[in-house]
Amino acid sequence: MVLPMSPPSACYYPISRYYRERFGEKVYKVSVSIAESCPNRQPNGKLLPCVFCDEWGSAAYHLERDRDLETQIRVNRDRIARRYRANRFLVYFQSYTNTFDRVARLQERFDIALAQEGVCGLVVGTRPDCLPARVMPLLRETHERDYVMVELGVQSFNDDQLLFLQRGHDAACSVRAIERLHQETGVDIGVHLMCGLPGESEAQIIEAARMVNSLPVSNVKLHNLHVLKNTPLESLYRQGEFQPLELEEYSRRVVLFLQHLSPHIAVQRLAAVASRWDELIAPAWTREKLRPSNYIEQQLIESGVCQGQLG
Repeated sequence: MVLPMSPPSACYYPISRYYRERFGEKVYKVSVSIAESCPNRQPNGKLLPCVFCDEWGSAAYHLERDRDLETQIRVNRDRIARRYRANRFLVYFQSYTNTFDRVARLQERFDIALAQEGVCGLVVGTRPDCLPARVMPLLRETHERDYVMVELGVQSFNDDQLLFLQRGHDAACSVRAIERLHQETGVDIGVHLMCGLPGESEAQIIEAARMVNSLPVSNVKLHNLHVLKNTPLESLYRQGEFQPLELEEYSRRVVLFLQHLSPHIAVQRLAAVASRWDELIAPAWTREKLRPSNYIEQQLIESGVCQGQLG
């Protein structure tokens, strides 16, 4: 059942409508924090931590990692259910690299999550360079029974920007990962992309949108690169080697990206929100949950721009 969009999201394809089309009703993510590390944080490893990542690995404070998985799901599900009168949920394995583990352990976690009341599927966050062959059958079989979306931290399709971010993989790795996931598992695929990277040009923004359009991707999540305490990016910021975008410029770049993004690709998020305010250094507007998205939506409306207009 396809439900009509309502303003202001009529100017782009929000993930909420994508879920309604798939599940027939509104579905909410329940974030959990289970993974303990990633390839870039291994002792004596050859890779450096990503410049933007802190010790929490993108998890929010409300995710109490000392709690077991079932408790995390129950607590966060019940909180969302009370606030939004929600009935159906996707368990979001959010922090660090969730496929950086033994398959048997992943299977156990998937089974626990899917057995919880109201859960209709899984969202698994991971890296493009951390999809070993042994995990593919698990993703495929779980998706055939239930629903699985894999969110890949692509961040950029530009190798120079990936080098700056210290990701440890190149753009070709991301393309291969997306194609393998599609061919071998059939799961839904989402990609995370950052705006506001050093040296980013309008041509690169347009090329990123076109790259997403060319791949078997169902949704994209946009982030503004922001500075957290105790990250390599903090040092670059203190030394004057990195300056995050103001909201107005970030919005302009997102609008440009959306103009060239296929209207059939859902948008999960227009901007990042720093959940740990005391650890955010810059920009200050990243503290605000609604203002950035509202501002971008207003810019779309005022400029008469719609997603896919130039795609």
